[in-house]
Amino acid sequence: MSAKVSLKELVAREQVFAPCIYDCFSADAAEDAGYKAALISGGAVSGSLIGTPDMAFLNFEELCQVTQRICRHSNIPLIIDMDDGYAESPAVVYYNTKRLVDAGAMAVTIEDSTGIRGWERLLHNGRKQNALVSENAWLAKIKAAAEACQGSDCIVIARTATKYTYGLEEACKKLQHAFDCGAHMALAVGIRTPEDVAYMGEHLKGWKMYPDVAAHDGKPDVELDFMEKNGFNLVTMHYMEKGAMWGMIKYGVENLKNKSTVYSEWHDMNGYGAFSDKQAHSGASKMLEMEDRCFDNPGSKERYEG
Repeated sequence: MSAKVSLKELVAREQVFAPCIYDCFSADAAEDAGYKAALISGGAVSGSLIGTPDMAFLNFEELCQVTQRICRHSNIPLIIDMDDGYAESPAVVYYNTKRLVDAGAMAVTIEDSTGIRGWERLLHNGRKQNALVSENAWLAKIKAAAEACQGSDCIVIARTATKYTYGLEEACKKLQHAFDCGAHMALAVGIRTPEDVAYMGEHLKGWKMYPDVAAHDGKPDVELDFMEKNGFNLVTMHYMEKGAMWGMIKYGVENLKNKSTVYSEWHDMNGYGAFSDKQAHSGASKMLEMEDRCFDNPGSKERYEG
């Protein structure tokens, strides 16, 4: 099912706040909650689909199949976390991007880290370390992805992890080069403060994405309005995984304690109890109506035999 509005149109007119999702149910939950777009997270898909951490265990075929299913099902535009393009060759990155575009993706992220992505999450000698491909190799992937998106509504988001090792100034320089090579939006991994946001707003003009905003001590790390003033018109966040696990464990604990399904069946989710009914019946009713029409053939006396 194609999106009614493209992500490109949305971010051109307003800031988009988007959750990270991983399957059709989480896509439905995002849409029902009122979000206008969502990001298919490689880490969330890796954890939910194959039970592994976000360290390049997920392969492209798995990501592509998930993208096809969710894009066909969902009514909102979807951003795809494409990691390093799942290839070193720009030609393969072009091919992979083209497949995601054909599946219905409205944006893809291309990062400059290597397949050894565990390095981004390890402490070494007291500071963050990350393994990066050469800037030229990354920019070649950006060009390839941008070419694959030509003639479509899909945009390329250039993602760099440069800040961890070389600082935000170098990250902005690389992202500017990515803009020059056809990227539509820029993303610097590791930004966490209003000062980071203000620096990028001053030194990097153009569309920017803030990856996975978080909160500490009861306050967001950076306010959305402040991000918007500095050119961040796409902001993502993770909450689906925590929310889903909390709900499943809570329902399970209560059912086990009560030795019945009364709690899970009658809990109204603070007014969102109709969600399960919609999942069970909205798509089914349309399919049953279609199937009924198919059996209603001229001259047929018995619609069902055997």
